[in-house]
Amino acid sequence: MNRRLVLGIVLGTTSQLCGVGLLLTSAWLIVRAAEHPPVLYLMVAIVSVRFFGVGRAVFRYGERLQTHHVALTRMIDDRVSAYRHLDRAAPAGLPRQRRGDIINRVVSDVTVAQDALLRIRLPWIYALTSSTAVIVLLAWVSPAAGLIVTGHVALCLAAARWGVARAVRADAGDAASARSAMSAESAALAFTSRDLVACGATDTFTRLTHAAIATQQRSQRRTGWAAGAGGALVVLFTGAATALIALTAGQPHPVMAGVLLLSPVALLEGLLAVVEAERLRPAVRVARARLDQLAGLRSPVVAPLDPVGVPSGDDLVLTGVVAGWTTELTEPVTTTLRRGRVIGLTGPSGVGKSTLAMTLVKLIPPRAGTLALGGVDLRQLDGEAVRSIVGLCGQDDVLFDTTIRENLRVASPHADDEAMKAALARVGLGPLLRRMPAGLDTSVGTHGTALSGGERQRLVMARLLMADRRVLLFDEPTEHLDHEAAELLLADILALRHDHAIVLISHSPDVLAACDHVVVLERPVAPLAIGVRDRALSTT
Repeated sequence: MNRRLVLGIVLGTTSQLCGVGLLLTSAWLIVRAAEHPPVLYLMVAIVSVRFFGVGRAVFRYGERLQTHHVALTRMIDDRVSAYRHLDRAAPAGLPRQRRGDIINRVVSDVTVAQDALLRIRLPWIYALTSSTAVIVLLAWVSPAAGLIVTGHVALCLAAARWGVARAVRADAGDAASARSAMSAESAALAFTSRDLVACGATDTFTRLTHAAIATQQRSQRRTGWAAGAGGALVVLFTGAATALIALTAGQPHPVMAGVLLLSPVALLEGLLAVVEAERLRPAVRVARARLDQLAGLRSPVVAPLDPVGVPSGDDLVLTGVVAGWTTELTEPVTTTLRRGRVIGLTGPSGVGKSTLAMTLVKLIPPRAGTLALGGVDLRQLDGEAVRSIVGLCGQDDVLFDTTIRENLRVASPHADDEAMKAALARVGLGPLLRRMPAGLDTSVGTHGTALSGGERQRLVMARLLMADRRVLLFDEPTEHLDHEAAELLLADILALRHDHAIVLISHSPDVLAACDHVVVLERPVAPLAIGVRDRALSTT
């Protein structure tokens, strides 16, 4: 067990015992002082009250430092693990996951899952420890009182564990589902707001969001009532135990009467913490189950057991490669990409051009045929090795709502300003950068909205160059640009051919005319026809 955790449990237990000792010692001191003994008879109790009062706070502070360090470290590990699971499964492994739900799992569920230690396990440990100490003390002073407190503790723990936890179990799942739906609908509303407003369809998403909020409110309200009822039962049991001790304790020494009567009250704080722990337990279990679902996402690409290192060459050879997701597949493609060549890839919409590009960077596996990079079969390379050579610039690549500098650092975290300016100049953004007063510290806005369409595309290209990839894939680079802007961007892309192998996916005749070779994809074929129609497409 983690040494910090052990130390934290020891400090927390000591703090809890100090709280119990403070109340019971105070009770003894008050009763004894009423007898007006010499003050020296009270010195031990007085010092004990001071020690327990100060020690309770000091030990609790130390416990918080240690246990929260452990819990927050675990939370960081869980969040990093969640990112790694998503990275492994993306993009083909996330077909049914909504963006808002994924964010909710990585953020909210990880935060809730950390409560398993701080707010469930530790309260149980402290409550059991302090209860045992009080019961042992009472068994020595008054066996009858010890039995009553034992029954009192058992009833309170049973009410919390099998009453409160069962009452909120169903609501925990409903609340998690509602929270996930609310996050998903809110994210969808935010990302599609302009289109929804243009089409007058905002009411639908607003109703869905409000419905999820209402469901979550109902679940939280029922959970609150269950926890409140559990706390009320603990208080009721505490009062009943105190009354029973008063009736059955016989004639104890007057000084010990206060100790016996307040012993159930001394345990009240720890038992109420257990009720709160059981209120949270179902929610923690649901959050952990949702995180386990992320861990169970399958990677679309099988990693090699003994991967080969990054190859020295950068020729990408396709031999009868068929790409696709499930049922719709591309025609087999045979061609070679090498430095200095520009190959065009075209075909009707939906034929699988972007899917083939994702196959070339090993984000999804080929459905048939073989791929070789630098003379090494892609099946012998892990995805990171492939993507260290082959880079993809997609149609909707993300620009983060931060500065130009930080967007470029995504590809090269340690790059200096000169390297960034050189990359921007290579894609034609040098004049724009000089016109901007803030230079590299200029904000690009949400999704790059502070830039024009051509400028966004060029910035994505600059980021790809910063990553120092030798094979560059551009998916519809001139889409949505006017003729003049498209020509300028195409010229900047073609200027990269001397140092890179380039693939241009496009419908534009002007783009395809600038390519050395063009591969034309036909309509997808049925999966069963792959073995029959194993032919290479001709290049023109």
